[in-house]
Amino acid sequence: SVLFFWTLISYRYGANMILSFVGAKPVERSTHFEIYNLVENLAITAGLPNPKVYIIDDESLNAFATGRNPKNGVICLTTGILKRLNKQELEAVIAHEMGHIANYDIRLELILVTVIGLVSMIGEILIRVRSGSDKKGGNIALVGLFIYLIGAPLLRLIRLALSRNREFLADATGAFYTRDPQALASALQNISKDSRIESADTFSSAAHLFIADPKAP
Repeated sequence: SVLFFWTLISYRYGANMILSFVGAKPVERSTHFEIYNLVENLAITAGLPNPKVYIIDDESLNAFATGRNPKNGVICLTTGILKRLNKQELEAVIAHEMGHIANYDIRLELILVTVIGLVSMIGEILIRVRSGSDKKGGNIALVGLFIYLIGAPLLRLIRLALSRNREFLADATGAFYTRDPQALASALQNISKDSRIESADTFSSAAHLFIADPKAP
């Protein structure tokens, strides 16, 4: 029952946990009017509720979307991406993240993060079962080791495969919103040169959410 409630809590508050771990802070319209304007215009184009906007205080270029569904979607941007991309490139990145929200990728990713965390937790718990001379206890520990070493990594591989396909779909969706695929291509080229975010190291499970690898050198 403890694991069940932990799973529910992780799913319900997973987006907030991710934002907290990477040091993202909500911003106000009064201080970031242009960003809010871009986000709201794209939300209208996509026929979606306005997502909340969060900022990571980091000079690198990166972004991600999260939330359980479009109603509580969040788009998170670094300060670096706001400063170093032109308006068309920034709009393309936001449109890409809006595509993740529209396609419910944010829900899929949140479920995967929750399930992988749960599987890893179960594996660790079973591994710590003290076998001693108890054969049954030893077998349980072996099952836990298998889950931890095989089950969780396999789920991560599945998540990576799914994420790659969803990224392509978000690219297409974002280009449909902006009618400017070249702007996204230019933005991704600039982002790839400096996507490193140190705060993402504290929560490696969220790395796949970003538009570019936040752990890249």
